[in-house]
Amino acid sequence: MIHLKSDADIQTMAEGGKILSLVLSKTLAMIKPGVSLLELDTLAHKEIITLGGQSSFQKVPGYKWALCTCVNDIVVHGIPTNYEICEGDVVGIDCGVYFKGFHTDASWTVLVESSQRKNYTVKEKFLLTGKNALLQALSCVKEGNYVYDISRAIQTTVEEGGYSVVRTLIGHGIGKDLHEEPEIPGFVKIERAETAKLAVGMTLAVEVIYNMGIHSVVYKGNDGWTIATKDGTISGLFEATVALTSHGSLVLTKSDFT
Repeated sequence: MIHLKSDADIQTMAEGGKILSLVLSKTLAMIKPGVSLLELDTLAHKEIITLGGQSSFQKVPGYKWALCTCVNDIVVHGIPTNYEICEGDVVGIDCGVYFKGFHTDASWTVLVESSQRKNYTVKEKFLLTGKNALLQALSCVKEGNYVYDISRAIQTTVEEGGYSVVRTLIGHGIGKDLHEEPEIPGFVKIERAETAKLAVGMTLAVEVIYNMGIHSVVYKGNDGWTIATKDGTISGLFEATVALTSHGSLVLTKSDFT
């Protein structure tokens, strides 16, 4: 069942989204060679609490961190560790904030500066494609459109760039629960009218999850969380929480990095 939100609900989610945007911006600004993933997580958790929110991810049974940190071939659910960021790394930060009964969810991926710039342009092009795919997807969040339109925008943009959309990980509705209906794949798998029709009151976590190589992914290590590309190529993740209001779509996690 899709849970539609009232104007008051969406306003509360917008407040939570503002907290998340600030946290994500500060965390991304901290990314540099020599900084550990655990240091990023400590900062993010402190900022969430200071700004009056709670960590959404720490409400997931068995997960203890405020962030998922994904470096290079890690696709999603990377656990923050003592790994120190290196020049040329591709680093994805995924974060969720719970505020006054509602969740918001967002992620962004950046390329760490490198003095040697080996493969730098290739990685820049890869990440630019993901950013564009998210923007195209968000532009499809309109009353009367379908989830299909969001999925098609992501798939078209990613594949035209020469990359692959991950099939087994998808976007989702969001609200009182971190994961709600409808499912929002980054690719088209059924007919347009068979997908959910977008309506006022929907709040969606739109995710672009894609790989430089093949779309297949595998669990990495034995932590039960970390998912990586099967072929070892780099992955990217771009996500925003958006609401459909009577005045049009409203990106609730909008910030300078978007």
